[in-house]
Amino acid sequence: MKHILLFTALFLGVQAVTFSQKTAKSKTVAKKKITKTTKAKTVIAPQTVSLEMFIKNDDGSSTMEPLAAGDKLIYAVNAGGQQYDFIVTLRKANYETGIEFDYEMTNGNKTKGHVKIDSKAKSESKKYLNYFKGGKINLTDACTVWMTYANFMDMPEKKTEMTLDDNETEIFYRPEKDEVTPTINFKGKPVKIDGFMINNAEDMKGDKTMWIQNSSSNSLILKMDLGWTIELKEIK
Repeated sequence: MKHILLFTALFLGVQAVTFSQKTAKSKTVAKKKITKTTKAKTVIAPQTVSLEMFIKNDDGSSTMEPLAAGDKLIYAVNAGGQQYDFIVTLRKANYETGIEFDYEMTNGNKTKGHVKIDSKAKSESKKYLNYFKGGKINLTDACTVWMTYANFMDMPEKKTEMTLDDNETEIFYRPEKDEVTPTINFKGKPVKIDGFMINNAEDMKGDKTMWIQNSSSNSLILKMDLGWTIELKEIK
């Protein structure tokens, strides 16, 4: 059975170059050292993406809680009668190179690996990978764990095209009453996450549903039901 997923200086060197001068013939004068310093080049480090969880408080207010490298996102998976965890460990996130994470599953095979999502794929693609077999994966034209920026920015139109794995491209719709607030354990305390839902049928009765965090900078997939389910339950 396929194994399931679902989900930053350079040293700036200043080199001194020393020259010496002498007189010609037998006349000697004091040596004069001339030091020429090269201009340091400014190197801009990749700009870190701000990955934050959008927490909905009971009083109606919202709080943004940051994620950091090393944080673990734990998803509960139910597929083919098997239940296990899919664990995403954040490694890097910046606008130039994209997002990187390690993953592991608590299934019988103990599947694990590393995923890099290219920044262009995260920004522009509308394709998704949801099945992992282990090892390294470099996604240059598809995304996973997060909804892409392209799909997220379609949301005001209430629909967007998405291609899941090797399936046909489908239209996913966002209903008028789209709000979802799943409860997860966030670093030791229960919190509600501000999200919205989409479905592959306009009447919301299709066979594929996704819950997405309502944040363009961290459009994390919170839950998917694609005939099998995966749902974020904890971040630690």
